[in-house]
Amino acid sequence: MPSALWQGIILIAVPALALVGLQFYSASSLDPQLRQGAHLIARTLQAIDSARAVDLAVSEAERDQFGFFITGNPSYVAQYQGATRQALARISSLHKLWSDNTEQVRRIALLSSAVEVKFAELQLGIDARQKLGFTAAHRSVEENLRPDTRHVITGIIETVITNENHLLADQESRLLTVQAAAERTDRIAIVLTLSLMLLGAVLLRRALAHDAHSLARLRESEERFRLLISGVRDYAIFMLDPQGYVASWNEGAQRIKGYTPAEAIGLHVSQFYSPEEGEARASAQHTLEKAAQDGSIEVEGWRRRKDGSRFYANVAVTALRSEDGSLRGFAKVTRDVTERRRQQSAIEESRAALAQAQKMEAMGQLTGGLAHDFNNFLSVIIGAIDLVLRRGGPVETEKTTQLLDTAKEAALQGASLVRRLLAFARRQSLEPKPVNVNELAANVSRMLRSTLGSDIRLETIPEPDIWLTLVDPNQLETALLNLCLNARDAMPNGGKLAIETHNVELNEPSGTLELAPGQYVLLSVGDDGEGMTVETLARAFEPFYTTKPAGKGTGLGLSQVHGFVRQSGGNVRLESAVGNGTTVKVYLPRFSAEPEPGMADGP
Repeated sequence: MPSALWQGIILIAVPALALVGLQFYSASSLDPQLRQGAHLIARTLQAIDSARAVDLAVSEAERDQFGFFITGNPSYVAQYQGATRQALARISSLHKLWSDNTEQVRRIALLSSAVEVKFAELQLGIDARQKLGFTAAHRSVEENLRPDTRHVITGIIETVITNENHLLADQESRLLTVQAAAERTDRIAIVLTLSLMLLGAVLLRRALAHDAHSLARLRESEERFRLLISGVRDYAIFMLDPQGYVASWNEGAQRIKGYTPAEAIGLHVSQFYSPEEGEARASAQHTLEKAAQDGSIEVEGWRRRKDGSRFYANVAVTALRSEDGSLRGFAKVTRDVTERRRQQSAIEESRAALAQAQKMEAMGQLTGGLAHDFNNFLSVIIGAIDLVLRRGGPVETEKTTQLLDTAKEAALQGASLVRRLLAFARRQSLEPKPVNVNELAANVSRMLRSTLGSDIRLETIPEPDIWLTLVDPNQLETALLNLCLNARDAMPNGGKLAIETHNVELNEPSGTLELAPGQYVLLSVGDDGEGMTVETLARAFEPFYTTKPAGKGTGLGLSQVHGFVRQSGGNVRLESAVGNGTTVKVYLPRFSAEPEPGMADGP
């Protein structure tokens, strides 16, 4: 066969075969990938919506249970039950959506278990409130209190949403890659078609028709993807160019941020940062650089709407790269989590109110323990006055003066006791004064001797020439009283309780105490009681943590002492071992200034 014929056949066959292969690749590979990507994005968004709905339903159930617990209004119970059903229904839908994802199936199992535990805890509170009333229900719930599973639920949901957001960004990146591949395929197809024009008008018409059909399918796929992204309202999804300027804008971004697409496209992303974020452009640029370096980044912070109002946002930024590794831009997904942040703040405020209520309960227990001392003071006053009145006849001035002095001292001690109880009961800011801890420890020792009982031996060992320290004397008395009562409770069979004071000078920074070098006054309370385990010692300063039986302690004593001492510029060290007793050492900064004339050294 002539070589020209072979060349003709090759010129026709090779481009024709290449064109056929490219079109087959586009029809069999690229189009299914586009459809599959759109389907996965829709499913991911649905899963994120369901996960958020579970979180919201649990929050509503907590709020309704708390409302019923406080008010006893049955309408809260109905709302609570509706919220639980909504949460369980959403969890069921998540099971269906993630049936082919082993990792997410494991997470939804953990989420389902945590939600069931949380609802069981909430139902326990409702049942107790219905049967026992507020006071008894509060005691019952406190006795059966378990670790809060709310943070577990929120953590799982946030992990799920984060993974889904990453999946969403990955799908968008893959779709862009597929789109780029389709565009390259079409360009090659056009070139091959033009080369085949020399071989005949028929082949040219067929090639052009096929190319037009491919372009139409690609535009249709692009339009479906655009409609899918632009229709999302709960998330702001938009694209940035490599310099951080907005390149696309969906309906969710318009709803959350307030800018129309025409207004937003072309703006730098720093335009949406709140002034609290510092230098907006520098902060935004740092986020983009971090995303470009790590592939993706998730941050939270205040953002600004068009009207100037602020919202708290959860932001995921993913870097988009070409096949050669060059940066094409960024995909950014923003979620408004202001309501979630507000709910967390409300829960923290409720916990603070509960802590104050438990403090008042502790004050009642303390008042009962000191009632005997107060009665003794009053008895001394009454007895002394009776003796004066019964003497009759000429009154011996010296004896009368002694009796009246005794009555006056007892009355002053009673008034001092009342002031201490009031200082312990109310919330107040610190009023620091120069204090002599030897005198303060002696006052507390006198007040405690009858309260501790005959089986506990109280010893006070003061350091001569003790330095002054600048603290609130009422708060320091309350702290010392708490430590002594804790020591008493640790010695049910009796023992020795020692209060010691020392002048201490630290020459090097103390890592364990977090104290700077300097001079400190050390107030130590030690007992030879049961002691603490390593676990108890590690958690001793945690609020509400107690090893005492229900109704015998609130778990606030040591945490209050620790907070007051830290606020006063000092710190607290615990030394304890099982069977060897416990020693609490309170370090307070020395007050070196000369006291003003008439200034009290103690309470």
